Amino acid sequence: MSIRLTVALDSESVRKLLGRVTELLKGIPSVDEVGESYIVVKVPRLLGFGTRRIRLDVKVYETDETILLVMKGDMDSLVIAIDILDTGEGSHILVSGGGGGRVSKLVNEFVKSIAEGISKRIEASQPKINLVSADNNLAALEEPLPPVTTLVYYDSFTPVSNVLTEAALRLTAVLGYDDYLAEVKDYKSRYLLRFVLRGNKVTGVYAEINGKKAKGEQAITIAQRPPGHRVRIKAWSLTGSSEALLYEPEPVYESTGHRVYWVGGKTRLEYGGIAPNTYIIVDNYEAAIINPSGDERLLRGLRNVIGDMDYVRYILLTHAEADVAEGLKAVASKVNRANILATSYWAGLLASAAREVAGKLTILPARETELELGSTKLLIIPARTRGAPVVSIYDPTAKVLFTGNVLGAVSPPGLWSIYVDDFDAYLDMVKSYVSYTAESRPLREWLERVISLDIEVLAPHHGPMLAGRARVKKLLSDLLEFIES
Repeated sequence: MSIRLTVALDSESVRKLLGRVTELLKGIPSVDEVGESYIVVKVPRLLGFGTRRIRLDVKVYETDETILLVMKGDMDSLVIAIDILDTGEGSHILVSGGGGGRVSKLVNEFVKSIAEGISKRIEASQPKINLVSADNNLAALEEPLPPVTTLVYYDSFTPVSNVLTEAALRLTAVLGYDDYLAEVKDYKSRYLLRFVLRGNKVTGVYAEINGKKAKGEQAITIAQRPPGHRVRIKAWSLTGSSEALLYEPEPVYESTGHRVYWVGGKTRLEYGGIAPNTYIIVDNYEAAIINPSGDERLLRGLRNVIGDMDYVRYILLTHAEADVAEGLKAVASKVNRANILATSYWAGLLASAAREVAGKLTILPARETELELGSTKLLIIPARTRGAPVVSIYDPTAKVLFTGNVLGAVSPPGLWSIYVDDFDAYLDMVKSYVSYTAESRPLREWLERVISLDIEVLAPHHGPMLAGRARVKKLLSDLLEFIES
């Protein structure tokens, strides 16, 4: 037996709402007792009247898409699978089961009860509407935000039936209960919804839809219908107590048909420039991810930019040290059609250390080469750091050079920024970085090659980006002098 549920939440939000899945076993009619790692079920006796109690040990196994409840006794077993499939516009939840021995007849009851339990948890998390005038005004106030407000969430999704309900449900599922000011916008600037969420109650609403403005109940009426395409949602904590989960992807370059984004997370603020940067290039309907580094926040950030992960054609690795290798494992399982490109040295290490990606690896040539992405031809430039062959990637459309770990900087914790502010301080940090990572001759050859390129943005794997053609040229020239001296 199997039961399918459809919800307007991504799979991560669904998992957070489910919490401890063993709690779903409580309330099943045939379950007499639920312990820390066991249950006791009642089954009819084969002969005579009444029931008998059977103890089953419970273990929970989880993969990216499945939660497995395995319940076993001496001669009896029940297995319940909860598959959570992220569709990009929500999730399908499939509850199915099987069993053997004296408890096999309980399978249908378990599947039905667990599916009902999941539905009730999601329904119980639905926000309640309790509007107050002050929060309606707060939702309508664009500037300034309250002084304790901090950005704690950024995401994008495709609403299914009710934008307000689905956005509020996402916030509470991922962030937990607190006081938030949230904003939902479409990418065509025709839809704007702001609301105040206090605990599980929406207490203020403001909307601007196709030029029409409204507050309170009227705003709910005009804003609940989805605009028919993807929207982005931001949330600020009104108490300052919520932990920031994800920072907004930073557009490095945007034009019709071609975009470049930096994707980051809170670790950049905690650990400074030691934390790695991940970049995305999108040309028409093809995308390339450069050096995926991070955990589930990285996956959410990538999806915010790309939407459908099937658009990813390449995962480009300038190198594959530990930070990139770990991020690659997380991303590779979600990207089915992409080729993973790396030099032969790093491809060999990955093939032995991460067998799940071995079949997708393509070795980059040892010479300079071009790589087609949509209508753009990326330039792959060989280099060496710490004795290992690496590459840099030049995007001639955006005029961005992704240096990989050839150049970079380690910023002090708490002082990291997306772009360089103090050029002289940054130059000193880069000099310290290359003194540790680079070999003089390969670095000089690389600098002599890239200094001839038209570069608007220098995008390293570690540290902030450097913007401005003149500043980039000066940095490369000063580094050449530094190496030669």
